[in-house]
Amino acid sequence: MNRHARLIKLGLDTNAIHATRLVNDYSLRHAHQVFDQVLHRDTTLWTALISAYVQSGPSHCSHAIRLFSIMAREQGLDSRPNHFTVTTVARAVASAPEHLYMGKSLHGYVIKSGMMSRNVVVETAFTDMYAKCGDVDSAHKLFDEMNSRNLVTWNAMVAGFVQNGLEKIALELFVRMKCLENYFPDECTISTALLGVANIQDLIFGLQIHGYAIVSGLDSNCLNSIAHMYFCCGQVNQAEKLFGGVEGDIASKMIKIRGFVYNQRYCEVLKQFCLDKNPAEIFNWDYTIILPILTACTKLSLLRVGKQVHSIFITLFGSCFHSKFSEDDNVILGSAFIDLYSKCSVIDDAQKVFDHWMPERRVSHWNVLIFGYIYNDLIEDARRLFDDMPVKNVVSWTSMMTGYAQNGRPQEVLKLLDKMYSDEEGFKVEGNCLTFVVGLESISLLSEIEKGKQVHAKIIRRFISADTCNVIVGTALVDMYSKSGNMKYAKTVFDKMVEKNTIAWTSIITGYSVHGLGFHALKLFQQMMEKGIQPNEVTFIAVLTACSRCGLVEEGLHYFELMKTKYNLMPREDHFTCLMDMLGRLGKLDEAWRLLEEIEDTELGERFPSGTILAALLGNCHVHGNVEIGKKVAKKMLQHGKQVSTTHITLSNVYSSAGMWNEAFGVRMNWKKDGDENAEPGLSRICTHPQVY
Repeated sequence: MNRHARLIKLGLDTNAIHATRLVNDYSLRHAHQVFDQVLHRDTTLWTALISAYVQSGPSHCSHAIRLFSIMAREQGLDSRPNHFTVTTVARAVASAPEHLYMGKSLHGYVIKSGMMSRNVVVETAFTDMYAKCGDVDSAHKLFDEMNSRNLVTWNAMVAGFVQNGLEKIALELFVRMKCLENYFPDECTISTALLGVANIQDLIFGLQIHGYAIVSGLDSNCLNSIAHMYFCCGQVNQAEKLFGGVEGDIASKMIKIRGFVYNQRYCEVLKQFCLDKNPAEIFNWDYTIILPILTACTKLSLLRVGKQVHSIFITLFGSCFHSKFSEDDNVILGSAFIDLYSKCSVIDDAQKVFDHWMPERRVSHWNVLIFGYIYNDLIEDARRLFDDMPVKNVVSWTSMMTGYAQNGRPQEVLKLLDKMYSDEEGFKVEGNCLTFVVGLESISLLSEIEKGKQVHAKIIRRFISADTCNVIVGTALVDMYSKSGNMKYAKTVFDKMVEKNTIAWTSIITGYSVHGLGFHALKLFQQMMEKGIQPNEVTFIAVLTACSRCGLVEEGLHYFELMKTKYNLMPREDHFTCLMDMLGRLGKLDEAWRLLEEIEDTELGERFPSGTILAALLGNCHVHGNVEIGKKVAKKMLQHGKQVSTTHITLSNVYSSAGMWNEAFGVRMNWKKDGDENAEPGLSRICTHPQVY
């Protein structure tokens, strides 16, 4: 300031040379004031002010680019851009990708003026600019055309590919620079390459880079990057060994906390937080570290620690709408605190955060609180909050529909779906994949196929055609049509699906199996195996059911063994029930009984036979009038207290089918004497459009 005063006294404050020195020394606001007083500005002065804006951070880069535009318009003999100017502006564009068009114009100017020729610094600046703006093709083209490259050039390209999700190409460049071009990666190259490895979880490549870092003596400088790579590759113990039990600096603590959360080691996260002598220091250094800590508290339902985090946060920032936070941070932080209290079942505290700590509520805040009420089974409170929302998005509608679905109210789901598309509130919301899945599942429960066709039409409009929607929606459509009895439509949707996973195949196979089209189901299962799709336990239930309906005992036993030996799937109650039903349908009750005894002699005997398995065998004893085995099965069921009422009724029917009326009468009298008089009657629904009965 004293120097500036002397220059003013001497009348030299408007001299470009002296003004440039002042611009370099002053804050941005005062530097601009000095710049404005200079009438004859040269290249050095322009470049100094542009550089000052770029160095002030990404938020000022747009202003730096506008300054350059003014400089270009006012261009005189003494103010033509030089190498320093263009590289500085290229850096500004790299930090403000929306101005890439200006960067391309500048690139053209540089080529035309000859500044680009054999100047590796300028070429590297534009390579980095294109890469950071996402124009990887232009960056790669410029890189390949360069006559000479330096380590900074290579680092720019590797970083550009990693930043744009092209990690494999970045790692190929890393190998090329070291093995073919004889450039030795520095700590910047290694850290960037390790980030690429972490993104694609290529542990083998990561181990090789770690080895190179050790040999090069750079491992201590890249410690946090190496640890991050191990955490992302699931090697938690290896990552911890790197720190050797030392607490480390703030950056190391943050790497560990985020790494533990990524690997769902929530106890380790809170241990790290609780042992820290000054947790507020971490929050102040990078407030986003609060999110993984809150995640750990929420997952473990540790309300006390969560409140401690909340207290520190309020002390430091007051609320989640601090000027330091971005718009996205406001939404994420506020939602995280509401979610914490909701998942810890103190919904009143979540409501307090919403009411008193959020002067500016976003739709996401409303949504997470609605979900909190649903999570705590307060569906009516959730609906009141939903109705009070000034603006609703697709997440709002879908959350409320999901809440009704989870509470067994499919009719309410469909009412909401209709209301969402009715435009009653002045704006129309288009459903997403989850919206349609929830709606289709409710339709399946109600067997309302006409409503299902309407939703199918909405899906076609939303996704151009049904085959372009994702596999989850496609599977839900197949399931809906199958459960409504329309296998023709179900198969049409299935055939048009671009992607088919295990659940999609299982859904269509189950549909055919349940509707008695066993041979169709088995044919599809064969196609599924030929395509290498891994079946699951539910797939085999459908396959065994199909074999049972078609009387294919040998095939059923073959698939049962295949499930255990080839696919290493442990048989469940439903699988044995299918086997019993399959053998029983063909009257092979002796084989079924022997299978039952074999089950009891194995380790599965601790879990089986259950009431369902025994009931299936007893039911077939009634069909075939086999009193001997029927009595043994009924005795076993009654000994274990399995389905007492059903057992008496079915055993009575077994005697009746064999003409043993006195025994049948005796069983029924015993049941009336000792049976369950509180059994609830079954209920059925049938839809004859538009009425449901």
